[in-house]
Amino acid sequence: MAKILLAEDEFMVRLTLSELLIDVGHQVIEASDGTQALELVEPDVAVIVSDLMMPRMGGAEWVAVVRKKPGMEEIPVIFMSALPPSPEARALASVFLAKPFRLDTLVETVHQLLKGIE
Repeated sequence: MAKILLAEDEFMVRLTLSELLIDVGHQVIEASDGTQALELVEPDVAVIVSDLMMPRMGGAEWVAVVRKKPGMEEIPVIFMSALPPSPEARALASVFLAKPFRLDTLVETVHQLLKGIE
């Protein structure tokens, strides 16, 4: 079981993704925007899954701050967005998933990233 930080501003999307990841055995920390995600991120988070476009602070902005924290520089990041990512966001991401995507694609992607850090 891995600890996953999920940052998504749309409640139903966050709920669906959280339940999916919990159902396959992961612990999920939920955040409704980047500001809240920054407050919740810890060095033992194994994977970050974040929407790029959120109120108050978007995915690329908060992940850039996380990357500067000791012990958090290498946490794999999955960015999700309906729009193409900026070059800055793409540089911060381990993987980019274009919305809409299949739910099993997210699970497979998380598991591939976890295999890479074991």
